[in-house]
Amino acid sequence: MGFLALVIIAIVLYILNYKHFAFVFFFFFLTSGFNLVPEELTDIGFISKGSDFAFFILSGIIIIDSFCIRKYWNPDRLTGYLLVFGSFLILCIFYSKWTVGLGWSEIIRTCRYQFFWLAYFVFRNMEKAQLEKLLQFLFDVTVVLSVLFLLQIVLDVTILNETVNYRFGIFGMILPRYYNQPDMIQFFTLMAIYHNPHKGWLKVCTTVLLVLALLGAFHRSLFGMFLITLMLAYALKLPQLQKIRFLSVLAFVLICGISFTGIHFMRSRTFMDLQHIASGNFAEAEDIDVEDFQKSTFTFRIALLYERNQYIMKQPQTMLLGVGLIPEDSNKTKMFDFKIGLLDEITEEVIQTETGDISYANLIFKLGYIGTALYLSLLIYLTVFFYKKRDNIYGMLSFLFLIFSFGVSFFSGNLLLPATYLLPLISYVIIQKTDSHSYPEYKSL
Repeated sequence: MGFLALVIIAIVLYILNYKHFAFVFFFFFLTSGFNLVPEELTDIGFISKGSDFAFFILSGIIIIDSFCIRKYWNPDRLTGYLLVFGSFLILCIFYSKWTVGLGWSEIIRTCRYQFFWLAYFVFRNMEKAQLEKLLQFLFDVTVVLSVLFLLQIVLDVTILNETVNYRFGIFGMILPRYYNQPDMIQFFTLMAIYHNPHKGWLKVCTTVLLVLALLGAFHRSLFGMFLITLMLAYALKLPQLQKIRFLSVLAFVLICGISFTGIHFMRSRTFMDLQHIASGNFAEAEDIDVEDFQKSTFTFRIALLYERNQYIMKQPQTMLLGVGLIPEDSNKTKMFDFKIGLLDEITEEVIQTETGDISYANLIFKLGYIGTALYLSLLIYLTVFFYKKRDNIYGMLSFLFLIFSFGVSFFSGNLLLPATYLLPLISYVIIQKTDSHSYPEYKSL
């Protein structure tokens, strides 16, 4: 009941015009108590996750605003994209209910994160100063969480919400590797570098802490994309001719790397096995040892995407709409028999419908090609907008973040997380409310 009281407090704060404080509570619930409150504590039966409390806050605010603010739903360019995607999502909901045969609770639990796009309508009716205060508060919270994350490595004890962790060797040392990074660390690490709200030694300290925490999970892909993002930021500041040369070389290196990986995968035993499995020739496929297979992590992710994609290509309706909004604990998962995926810790069987290994597997599998294209069009629209507004510090910051997010999306399920689009939405509204002739200067450390 204490969490429900916080929901009411948040809505009251919003009504009293302490809107940024209200959204502090919103992000608190959205990130599982800023990565400090286990889901078990927020599970009270009809509510299973902190994000459900966040949605109650958002729903209450929208209902109040829609009655009190004239032209609250007034359309603009972004709302057009949101309307098209929202309409498709409603179609998927009815398809999942009446064709696939899922229960309402299963459907809502699967697509709950997509409802948070509605926060855009609240953000655009907040003052610019309130949005900037909200970002600064969340920045400071993420710095504190980064300190706790780093302490985990030093003390070898779990502090943030527990998740899987491993040990690995580096320079002759055996270090713990934790995967429970703060949810908003990627956005605020870039903010620390390019638009740090602090000055002097505090600016340096917060930047160092966030960068160390970002790289502290020891993800090679994360480190690589972070480096590419910084190089892109550097290139965008160069004169036009030098910029073209630098970006051309960078693009060539990336294309060569992707091509080499693709050719290696196409020639692998795994690819041939998956072709046999997809065509139904299970006898011709060799045994796939998932645990050994996961050691080649990128190949594992591509194979996972390939296997799911081959499944939905069997029927026109699944190609267009996906298999339905099916959660992993649904009885409907019995219709699948995928060989590639993470193993359930309890049953030791391959997880069929949920994956945090690559964003596109979840998108294509559950929303089909149309839903994937519509969802990505929202993020691409924002990316293009921020690129055009890169002279604004929030434009540059958010453009770099979305490029970074797209790169990391091949190695995680980050594109589906609300933090990936909510923080850029705040930047989007700030830019809209900023005089086009008074952009703050873009500069790095």
